[in-house]
Amino acid sequence: MFDIGWQEIFLIAVLALIVIGPKDLPRALKTITGVLRKAKGMARDFQSGLDDIVRETELADMRKQIEGETGGDIRKRIEETLDPDGEISRDLDDVRSVENDMSAATKSFSDEVNRPEPKTKDTKSEPDATLPDPNDAMISSPPPPPAPAEPKESELSETPSPAKKD
Repeated sequence: MFDIGWQEIFLIAVLALIVIGPKDLPRALKTITGVLRKAKGMARDFQSGLDDIVRETELADMRKQIEGETGGDIRKRIEETLDPDGEISRDLDDVRSVENDMSAATKSFSDEVNRPEPKTKDTKSEPDATLPDPNDAMISSPPPPPAPAEPKESELSETPSPAKKD
């Protein structure tokens, strides 16, 4: 790159140690490596930009050369080679026609399904009176529990009374 040998690198390192000092030398080396890294990145971007320009120029030259050899209409020549009787083109046109028909049918069906239903005069906006209102269940209180059944006289006489202990 710069044709620097080990002796020159050693001399630069000793001078940097003397001039910068051992305390600030690591920070200076970090700054220098950051600057070198940025410079390499810029050089790489510049080189890739030049390569892109050269590639585009070569492609344009190749296109002009091919157009000159084929008479100027490359697309027509390719179509004639791949589909000399036009059968593939007609088939593709049929497929496009079917696709358009299917799209129109789908849109028509979608519009029909999403269309709002017309309201008639006979329908009431009130709920049906025969059905209970679900909101009433939240407002009303629960029914009272049933009263305990009283024992019958026959049941009372059969049960022994508890004995008292004195």
